[in-house]
Amino acid sequence: MYQVHVDQFIEECYVAIYLQLPSALYANVNELTNLRRLGIISQFQSTVCVNGESDIELFAEEAQIQTVTICSSLIRAGCTLKVPIHQRYQHANDSNKYMNITLPNPTLLLGCKERIKDYRVSKLDLCSPCVEIVSKWREIPYIMDKEDIWTIPVGETTMLPVVTFITFSLTILCTLCLIQTIWKSMSKQHFKTQ
Repeated sequence: MYQVHVDQFIEECYVAIYLQLPSALYANVNELTNLRRLGIISQFQSTVCVNGESDIELFAEEAQIQTVTICSSLIRAGCTLKVPIHQRYQHANDSNKYMNITLPNPTLLLGCKERIKDYRVSKLDLCSPCVEIVSKWREIPYIMDKEDIWTIPVGETTMLPVVTFITFSLTILCTLCLIQTIWKSMSKQHFKTQ
C-alpha cells in the first residue's frame, strides 16, 4: 500500500505508481481481475495493470521481471494506492535458509490536464489503461519512509534425504491402511451375501 500526499492540490490530476518487480516477486493478473470484478479495485478509484511475466507457478530463478502500474485520480491532496504483491517459490539450496528480497522503490508519476513544467516527462512504458488517462505523465521526486525488505524462507537441500524418506514411508503406510480397510469392507460384504 502506498500513500501519496501532495503539497498543493491541483485540479484534474492523476497520480500513478510504477513498480518494476524483481523475479522473486509478482502481481497475480487473475487476482487483480477478480478484485476489479468484485469492486474492490474500482475503475474510478484506482486502476492496476501489469506487463511482463504472468506465470505464477514459475520459481524465482526462472521468472522474468514484471512491471506494475497503479493509477488513480487525485481527488484531494492525497490518495492511497494498493496492489497485492506475492513472493515466488525459491529453489532449495545448501547455504541459505532465508533470502532477503528488497521491494524496489516505485516511480511516482503525476499527470494533469493542465501542463506542469517543473518536472520532466516520463519515458516509462506504462500499461493500458493508465497510459491513456493523460497524454503526458511526469516523474515526481519523493521521499520513502522506509525500505521494504522481505525475508523469504528457502528449502534446505541438506534435509532432502530425510524429507524424502519420511514422505515415502508415510505414503506406503497410508496405502497399506487403505488396502486393509478396503479388504475388510469387501470381506464383510462378501460374507453377508453368502
